[in-house]
Amino acid sequence: MSLDNEKLLEIYRKMLLVRTIEETHNRLLKEGRIQVNSHLGTGQEAVSVGVTGPLRQDDILFGTHRGVGEYIGKGMSPKDIWLEYLGKKTGPCKGKGTQHLADRKNNIPGLVACLGSNFSMAVGTALAAKMRDMDQVTLFFVGEGTCNEGDANPSMCMAALWNLPLVFAVCTNQFCEMGYMCEHFPTEDVAPRAAGYGIPYEIVDGQDIESTYEAAERAVEHARSEKGPYLLEYKTFRMAPHHSGDPGGYVKQEDLDEWGKRDPIDLCQQKIFDRKILSPEEDQKLSDAVQTEVSQVLAEAFAAPDPNLEDLFEDVYAQKEVG
Repeated sequence: MSLDNEKLLEIYRKMLLVRTIEETHNRLLKEGRIQVNSHLGTGQEAVSVGVTGPLRQDDILFGTHRGVGEYIGKGMSPKDIWLEYLGKKTGPCKGKGTQHLADRKNNIPGLVACLGSNFSMAVGTALAAKMRDMDQVTLFFVGEGTCNEGDANPSMCMAALWNLPLVFAVCTNQFCEMGYMCEHFPTEDVAPRAAGYGIPYEIVDGQDIESTYEAAERAVEHARSEKGPYLLEYKTFRMAPHHSGDPGGYVKQEDLDEWGKRDPIDLCQQKIFDRKILSPEEDQKLSDAVQTEVSQVLAEAFAAPDPNLEDLFEDVYAQKEVG
């Protein structure tokens, strides 16, 4: 099964947008024009955009710190991302979220500082949807390293026990922070852990956008149809270091070379050419348009107002309604 041309082109554009934002972020860091550290998701665009593609706006997404892919995939605007990264008063979190992105408009609750602690939060939102008799799905996007955190297995157990509309989407990028996955896992795969709780699972090629999207469609439909949780494991590779200050000396050059031959954007571009959706000239125009969009919204974000001292004390406590 293949995605229709319109959907494939839409997703391809989002993948280009994600990489352009992250490359710009990295450049700004080197120029000293931004203070928020980068955890780039280079090479993982098919996973982050593909897994969020089938979600509705009212579905809930718990994302990661690894780039901006899932946030763009869910519908967050590049401008809102820049406003937060720059700590601006008009950002979705009024500049207080920065790298921990949140967007109420698109049902993105926000990234927690302690990775893995939001496993149970995802169980909570899925349980709330079930109790309120909604057909809303929660998608919990997570890296393989975080699946070794203490909340992971109890959360899968509760999701299965309560038959919750929850999709666990594991992005296995071969690294747990600054070490290879094999140094942290006795197995090659995370997904079979789901079988211990009777949760169906799939292991998916994370470099192919159609494979990632279609697997997510199956998982989301399963959860929305009151069949309970589902786990997807996407095999991909983190082409960037863990963060901008990581020299990455532990990464084997042969792995970079081998995985680089299957860059997800290049593979998607080839599909676009093979199906004659775009010519090389039209593809270049699209790439230029994406770059222009990112530059324009970045300039607008830089010009946006900064918070003042009084703003520091706003939104610290919930406002109690009187009457």
